[in-house]
Amino acid sequence: MERIENKYLLPAPRVESLRDALSPYLRWDKYSEEREDKNYTVKSIYFDTSRLDFYQEKLSGLKRRKKLRIRGYNEPSPESQVFLEIKRKNGQLISKNRAPLLYRHLSDLMLENGVEAYILPDCDGQNMSNARGFLFYMRTMHLIPTIKIFYEREAHYARTNPYMRITLDSNLRSSLQVGLGKLFEDRNMIYALPNLTILEIKTSGGYPDWLQKILARFDLQLQAVSKYTNCMDTHSRFEHQLHGSIQGYRKFDAFRYKLKLTDV
Repeated sequence: MERIENKYLLPAPRVESLRDALSPYLRWDKYSEEREDKNYTVKSIYFDTSRLDFYQEKLSGLKRRKKLRIRGYNEPSPESQVFLEIKRKNGQLISKNRAPLLYRHLSDLMLENGVEAYILPDCDGQNMSNARGFLFYMRTMHLIPTIKIFYEREAHYARTNPYMRITLDSNLRSSLQVGLGKLFEDRNMIYALPNLTILEIKTSGGYPDWLQKILARFDLQLQAVSKYTNCMDTHSRFEHQLHGSIQGYRKFDAFRYKLKLTDV
């Protein structure tokens, strides 16, 4: 199902006040509800071409684009599930296709392309179809793991609209240690957007009156906030500071020797 996705940035000290204003209209989603602090950690490895085409498409403002990533959550366990995800965007409209599997089978799947052997089945076969689509793009576009991105998420649904999802994402951080076996490792991370929280609103229709009033009260302006490009830019600035002037800053020449393909 396609939904509208809008993003806003607010200073971290204002999050509690915004949460208080929103809380009468929201309920926790089940993943936040089961966590003691109501936050769960989203852990993703993003894929791109060697020319960083997905990154460049975002910078150029291309309306129709996609991202491929592998996503897990919280702490690893023997039964941890991860998801192959394709996120498509057309202007403000987004859609997502995902396929679950056990984390311990991820490397075998990527090496063998054994969808039937490793993808967890569902009643209509959509998981298998989504996995085949993911692997098709991986092969035909020669995608490689590019960056690992973590953040903490607090997630809600509107009480009167089950299709409106409101999340607060904080502590955005990333690493170039991108081997699939390191998906859950929270080490050597560089923080992006320090002291800022990302408010995301996903909905299938317009905003209710109460939400419009709260956004206006907090003077929240719609922004194009990409976790992927912000984290990539943060590493580029870090490289620039360490090694001096880097020619072709936007081409990320400094990244290419760091892609740990042997870790896949």
